[in-house]
Amino acid sequence: MSYTASANRAELDWQGDPQLTNPDLLPTPVEERTWTWWTYSALWMGMVHSVYNFTWIGGLIAVMGMSVWQALAVAITGNIIQTILMGLNGRVGARHGIPFAVWSRSAFGVFGANVPAIARGLVAIGWFGVQSFLGSTAINVLLEVTVGPWKALGDSTILGAPTNLMLAMIIYWAINILVVYNGMDTVRRFENWAGPMVFVVLAILLVYSINAAHGIGPVFETPSKFTSTGEFLLKGFFPMVAVYISGSWATMVLNIPDLTRFARSNKGQFWGTMIGLPIATLVFYCMASIIVSSCIVLFGKAIWNPSDILIAINNPYLSIFGATLLAIATISVNIPANIVSPAYDLTNLMPKVFNFKSGAITAMILGFVYMPWKLMENPAVLYGILNNIGALLGPATGIIIADFFFVRKQHLDVPELFKVNGRYQYTNGFSVVALGILIISAAICVVGEFVPAVKWLYEYSWFIGLVLGFVGYLATVRIVSSGEGGVPEAYQPIGSLGTEFADIAAREQ
Repeated sequence: MSYTASANRAELDWQGDPQLTNPDLLPTPVEERTWTWWTYSALWMGMVHSVYNFTWIGGLIAVMGMSVWQALAVAITGNIIQTILMGLNGRVGARHGIPFAVWSRSAFGVFGANVPAIARGLVAIGWFGVQSFLGSTAINVLLEVTVGPWKALGDSTILGAPTNLMLAMIIYWAINILVVYNGMDTVRRFENWAGPMVFVVLAILLVYSINAAHGIGPVFETPSKFTSTGEFLLKGFFPMVAVYISGSWATMVLNIPDLTRFARSNKGQFWGTMIGLPIATLVFYCMASIIVSSCIVLFGKAIWNPSDILIAINNPYLSIFGATLLAIATISVNIPANIVSPAYDLTNLMPKVFNFKSGAITAMILGFVYMPWKLMENPAVLYGILNNIGALLGPATGIIIADFFFVRKQHLDVPELFKVNGRYQYTNGFSVVALGILIISAAICVVGEFVPAVKWLYEYSWFIGLVLGFVGYLATVRIVSSGEGGVPEAYQPIGSLGTEFADIAAREQ
């Protein structure tokens, strides 16, 4: 049996089982691997520059009482940790051309993979709704400025939201559907220009605010509420780095192969991520801090929502231009971060029912049905739900990293990932080892939510879950493999089975 990724999907010399196989799940052929290092750099520029991230840095300063430099240190530290992990896990997609849901079959079993995949998909759908609601506020600003009667529509409500905002949300959702409906290549072309465009609106706001305020304002001079470095590290830095990772790109660490499967090379996706993510984050947060600092001088208060800043400035031309780019920017975050994953996850769950397009549209509809505008009235409820589901993702990440890099030495028997009775069938398609470690690790983390004495388990759930999943999985696999029956087939080295991978050398470049 051999597998050549350069072949067209229709010309693969192996046949997958129908309940596991779908054209959108099969390895991406080389001719469709068109994403360059610039694609990934631009992708991350767009994903970093969102309304949510703008408000997040403000929370560290205004709510947590950090100085600007302390807030930036938190963001950059968490960012670098995630960037390195994504660069490594992205190797799976670049090397084998498969999405996360298929990759996880190697560790969790061909059917057990649906557990981490659906958990990841639910978190993504939740965040899609939140981001879409925030992006819709920019659309609403744009229409209030350009359409005379639009503002008056806000006097009535639909499903608990002002009528004008509800209509703006419907328009926003429709734009997302149009972008995704034409497939991943359209997403690539959209991201190539949409990501960098956010710099334009921020640069204009930056120049305007500094000029109008005659300086960068008082935020950079505001001292931290923490009285010592030790207090900052224990009560501010470490907890907020953990929160930053859980609330930002922890999910992308897991499903980054969904995007890197389209990379021309592993080096391209790796360095594109290394360049685009940390640098864009640093520049974005610095610009956001300066803009908000100037707002204190101009309006007497800090404003951490860029849409509200545009309203406060009350310049119709700037509002139209800025709101348009903010809406585009939020779409550039939402589609790759929160729609691509559940689209593949739903396809993996029911390959005969869903494909990428129908899975993406279903995810978008679900993101609207749960009415995020209502939940955002008390964000703590929504974030609590998402964090509890996300408690599974730390252990799942640790398990899948241990499996790919240490158990399998970065080699996968790709054709067997699509076979019900193949080497990854484990016990009726479920890996008792991986699922057991996942459940135990997640349970340990969640205990901290209900037992005050070990609250830190929940606060650091992603980190602790990552370590527990990683160590627990490696240890258990070694115990299982040292039994009387010898090493189970699922854990045997690929080379011992004689499977050839003609594409690996090309993907390493």
